[in-house]
Amino acid sequence: MDETSLRRRRLLGAALGIPMIQGLPRAVSAQGTLRPLSIIVPYPPGGGGDINGRFYADRMSRQLGEKVVVENRPGANGTLGASHVMSAPPDGRTLLFTYGNLLLNQQFLMKEPGVDPIQDLVPITRMGMQTSLITTRADSPVNNLRDFIALARDAPGKYTYAYYGDLALAALIAGAGLDMVRVPYKGGVPGMMDVAAGRVDIIWSSIIQSIPMLKSGRLKVLAVSGEKRLPEWPDAPLVSEIVSDYRLSDYTVVLAPKGTPREVADSLYEQSATALSTDEARQRLQEMGSVLGLLRPEALLAYMREDYAALAAAAKAAGIQPE
Repeated sequence: MDETSLRRRRLLGAALGIPMIQGLPRAVSAQGTLRPLSIIVPYPPGGGGDINGRFYADRMSRQLGEKVVVENRPGANGTLGASHVMSAPPDGRTLLFTYGNLLLNQQFLMKEPGVDPIQDLVPITRMGMQTSLITTRADSPVNNLRDFIALARDAPGKYTYAYYGDLALAALIAGAGLDMVRVPYKGGVPGMMDVAAGRVDIIWSSIIQSIPMLKSGRLKVLAVSGEKRLPEWPDAPLVSEIVSDYRLSDYTVVLAPKGTPREVADSLYEQSATALSTDEARQRLQEMGSVLGLLRPEALLAYMREDYAALAAAAKAAGIQPE
């Protein structure tokens, strides 16, 4: 950070009455004590979103040299936690860590989502581009997505897919011209359990969610998202190899309340980028099924707008109506 930028941040802090440490604001509570940086994770403890959120909080704690608090606020498909951040003071001390695509999904799945991430929140950065898997039960006669599509195409309405608020698989099915039955779930784990038991045919889920059942031999991989095949499943094709122009993916983002000053958002990005760019951090991201995908605030806003348009098209093609 150059001296001019640092001076601007100090002036901003003085104007807001906020102490500055390492270029970031330290908000003061009504009791006069410094309020810790809080990361709101809108998912239950132990899941993929929680694991990723705690990783980000740990990296930021190391970078800033201060305690960072993680608070789980699950509910309403991630919008409950997002609404909490939306109403928080715009001082850079309360941040939302979430799957950007899942939060955008709710604009098409819920009649009243309560929060629009593009309009009501300020982008800080994208952390990871996450590889997801399409899996089926281990003893299924099909071994890849191409074969499954051929089966489903020959038997309209026979095959099923688990659905828990992510439009990615619904978009793929619509793009492939398939007629499949959507089976709703409240989360990925219950859906995977039913897929493993043969009650549902396929599911889209993150690597970090899927690994336990893959290792235990209850599921097998039909396809992977992303740009490269995975060495763990070299015969599993990329979704984009089968359905052309497919662009939907899972990605984690950090967002702040609307009204957060640009200088604060930029400083949060800079600190996040430094915290996440170490070899150790990259290795841990890889272990969690992600690759580092940093975007500056303005680039993330553009990316989310593009994703919104793609999700709108997917919801329309799949015939999904808000409930």
